[in-house]
Amino acid sequence: MDLLADTVGLNKGTLYHYYPSKSAILYELMSDQVDATLDLLGRVPRTGAAADRMRALIRLQVEHVATKQDELVVFFQELPWVEQHLDEEQAVDLRRRIDRYEKFTRQLLSAGVRAGEFRELNLNMVMYSIIGILAYVPNWFRAGGRKAQETLVDELTDFVMNGILRR
Repeated sequence: MDLLADTVGLNKGTLYHYYPSKSAILYELMSDQVDATLDLLGRVPRTGAAADRMRALIRLQVEHVATKQDELVVFFQELPWVEQHLDEEQAVDLRRRIDRYEKFTRQLLSAGVRAGEFRELNLNMVMYSIIGILAYVPNWFRAGGRKAQETLVDELTDFVMNGILRR
């Protein structure tokens, strides 16, 4: 709370004028990140080859995680503990929205397997591995300009796609 107050130029007590509790701040931060991710799903083409659609999803997500370091570090650090750190209604709401993302991703992976574009996959293992890659990027990547970010997006997208495409 001290760091947050210093960052926004307020004293810690003033923060509670805007937020009733630490959990309210956490919920807003986490909710914003889930909403941003769900917005990315809307940018993935609805039709076309599953591989092309998956490539688009991965690219969009890598672009996002490369630009939201602090917020996403907190998001992924706190995600396993939302039931302990948030009230039940907030935790259920976040999990419901995260489930939408997971369902979308599993369906896309499944469509690629059915179409013969992707090799046989353990859908949950692959989905959570992709999430793991995305979760760790904000811990180490610091853009040294647009070219560095473009390289990151290209490399990680190719890395994921090469792991799932049928050879």
